[in-house]
Amino acid sequence: MQDPIITFEARSEWFGLAARDVQEVARLRGVRPVPCAPGVIAGLAEVHGRIVTLIDLDRLMAPAGGTAPRVPGPAGPGDEYGVVLAPPCDHLGILVRSGVDVSSAATGDAEPPPGEASGWLQARLPVGDRLLNLLSLPALVLRVEATIRRGFVPGPAAPDEEC
Repeated sequence: MQDPIITFEARSEWFGLAARDVQEVARLRGVRPVPCAPGVIAGLAEVHGRIVTLIDLDRLMAPAGGTAPRVPGPAGPGDEYGVVLAPPCDHLGILVRSGVDVSSAATGDAEPPPGEASGWLQARLPVGDRLLNLLSLPALVLRVEATIRRGFVPGPAAPDEEC
């Protein structure tokens, strides 16, 4: 039997996380920006009374040294989802600006990820006529944490300089 995979789109590609790595998929009523936070943080959202930090996968997966433009939110409320990660990472979620679905794939058909993506991709799986980028939860969390640490490194700044 094939394990279910929670799928979504980001950066014009198809991504997924093993269902065991996802606590829930929540429809978001609003995402609040975090002033001065690194761009990989899309904002904060309330999910069942808990505050979840949302990761902007579009910006996180931008090439090293490059930046991805902030993608504007959808036209109406209720069009954004938070893929809330499973414990112990349930304080984090991935902001999804498109639909979320469930799929399955045979891991025996997996392709190794390309060199630059091998740190955050577990595998590339053919599903029908599409290629699913299966994310590695531990590598994804490490990449988010490293990016946040780099974003908060103090440097020389003018006293009146804003974030």
